[in-house]
Amino acid sequence: MKKLHKILLGVFSAGILLMGIGTGVLFTEITSLAYEGEQVLGETEMQTGNFDVEFEPEEQRTLITGWYNWDRAEILTDARIPENTIRFCVTYNGKRVQPDVWWEKGGQEEYSQIIFGRQWIAEEDDLELMMKAKDLFLENLKAGRIVSFDTKEIEKVTVLVNPANEDDVQFMY
Repeated sequence: MKKLHKILLGVFSAGILLMGIGTGVLFTEITSLAYEGEQVLGETEMQTGNFDVEFEPEEQRTLITGWYNWDRAEILTDARIPENTIRFCVTYNGKRVQPDVWWEKGGQEEYSQIIFGRQWIAEEDDLELMMKAKDLFLENLKAGRIVSFDTKEIEKVTVLVNPANEDDVQFMY
């Protein structure tokens, strides 16, 4: 039994030693990688367009909602915008999406809301883009680089409203 214990202790010690060597090699390889920035997947055709939506001001403010990150946006006033109209100036990828804006009137206790959405028009499907991303990731990893991937859709949204309606609308975060 003592001989078996010595053999098991030797195998255990060798395993710990190999794990330590493997961790060291892994750490060395990871620290040698360089970040190369962002790489865009798929086709891009950036366009800027204006999308107007009319609404009726109410006692409660009309909320601007949708999937966009409104933390980066603000409501600007422009006297050239007609009253009771909101203009969304959108920079978007015309090869992947088409912005869409509409107003939904609320009930007695509900807020009215202006919804900012998008319609998918991409010819490439997500699986195809994922496979391209995998190939590019492995290619860059072999070269000692790491990149992040993005599919450009909506790049920037600016919301313009007539000064008379400035207090009638707000973002819903």
